[in-house]
Amino acid sequence: MKIRATPLALLAFTLLSPLAALAQGQATPPAPAPAAPAGEEKKTELEQRMGRISKAVRKLRKQVADPAQNDASLQLIATIQVAAKEALQFNPAKAEDLPEAQRPKFDEDFRAGINQLLDKFSALKDAIAAGKNDDAAKILADILEFEKKEHKEFRRPEKD
Repeated sequence: MKIRATPLALLAFTLLSPLAALAQGQATPPAPAPAAPAGEEKKTELEQRMGRISKAVRKLRKQVADPAQNDASLQLIATIQVAAKEALQFNPAKAEDLPEAQRPKFDEDFRAGINQLLDKFSALKDAIAAGKNDDAAKILADILEFEKKEHKEFRRPEKD
């Protein structure tokens, strides 16, 4: 008697084998971690914090003018403030490109910029909490302009 494996039988075996092993107390090997895309470097601690800020700001831009979204906007601002405070403990990678003598001033200016950003987000938080969404939209526009200026000064130019 010849046993023939149909595609459906093979699929069922493939899907159920790990479940059967778990039921019998046998461990299955963990799935391999996805590989990072080629050419993509690991982000620095500072870049991770700035990424959180950027993600929250993108959401905030869409909803800042809507009073019905004020609670969600305040939560986004809290996320931004936490990430910005954490960013204070790191130095931009661009500092490594500067002569040693210029680094302390560069780092000091970076921290001053982060503190200004925190002040601007505090003002934004106050405007939203007071229900002044038109003022909040203007403050956010100011923050976005400030961000562009600061990125030019403190961010490494992207390599193409």
